[in-house]
This record gives sequence, structure tokens and C-alpha cells, in this order.
Amino acid sequence: MLLTEPSVTVRLIRLNVGCNLSSQNMPTHMGVFPRWMSLLDTFSEKRGRGRPRNCRYSEILGRAENYREIFGGIWDKLSGPLLAARTEDEVTQAFRSYGEPYAHEFVPRLARDILVVMGKRKFPKRAKPQIKFLANSLAGRPNVEARTSRDICAKGLAEEKAKSQHTIVCKEFYVECTCGFKGPALDNACRKCGAQISFLPDLIGGFRQF
Repeated sequence: MLLTEPSVTVRLIRLNVGCNLSSQNMPTHMGVFPRWMSLLDTFSEKRGRGRPRNCRYSEILGRAENYREIFGGIWDKLSGPLLAARTEDEVTQAFRSYGEPYAHEFVPRLARDILVVMGKRKFPKRAKPQIKFLANSLAGRPNVEARTSRDICAKGLAEEKAKSQHTIVCKEFYVECTCGFKGPALDNACRKCGAQISFLPDLIGGFRQF
């Protein structure tokens, strides 16, 4: 297909998209699944074909971030009575006395989980690590074990850090111009003579690949 201008003809050869997605990595409404998505297969209660997983990785990551923010705002007054709690009732009372207005998010639903997580030998001694450890542990409950939830959060953070900080700001066509130039365009124009690519024929007749 030839696109004509008053004194130049430009042929569109192909559009370089810049990435290849396999059928297993196609984007969904939550983005492209990372390679460690297979972890989630291990904690779905029902793994029959066609049944949805109980909790998706993006939900766990989002909830963990929310929990970290909540704990960060109330930990100074909550941590003392919470860390001293030895029963589920004491955990619930600590949240209702020092964790408002967020108590309903955690107790009594997660009181037992909170007690178990705080009793772990790996539970940190300093405030910020305690907040992170508890928030990441609770983010997947009750469908995901606390350890698995922490692993998912750690891998999610690693995926974020591994992403390039740069973004594609321009995609160019490969062109053949009547001036003799053949190669990638620059700003949708011939690099040699500056002839602009006209998209009007495509808009009128529909885009056709070559």
C-alpha cells in the first residue's frame, strides 16, 4: 500500500511493537503475571479445572501495602499491649483499645493469626521490621499461609525493583521513501528528506499489514 504526499511516496512496512508476549503471559485486568505466579497454585482450596484461585497475588500485595500503612500510623501506641498479649481475647482488646479506627479490619477475624505470627522465632525486635513482618504475614490470610504470604510479598518487591525505570515514549515505522531512503522513521517522517507519514488512507480504508 502506497501513501502519497504532494512530492513523496512512503511505504509502511511494519510496526515494531517492542515486546513479545506468550499466551501464558498475556496481560489481564491486573497486568502481566510474573513468573512466580505458579506459587499460587499451591494454596488454592479448590484446584479443579476452571475454578478461580481464592486469592490473587495482586490482592495480597495491595493488602500488604495497606496493612503496612495502617500499622505505621498506630504502632507506637498499639505495639506495647499487642506484643504483651498472650490470648486471642487480649489481641482483640489491644486493637479495640489502641488500634481504632482500624480494629474491625483485624479482630476478631485475624486475632489468632496475629498471635501466631508474633510468636514466631523470626519475629523482629525493632518497630519497622515488626510492622513489615506482621503486615506481610496477614495479607494473604485466611486463604494463604503466613509464610507463603511473606514469600509472595518479598517476590513482588523483587519484581518491582527489577523493572526498568525507563518507559517507551516513541514507536516508529520502518519506511521506504521515494527519495531513496529505506529504514526506521524518525518522528513519523523520513530520516533523509523529512517527508511525513500520512495516516489518512489508513483511517479511511482501515489498516492493512504488509
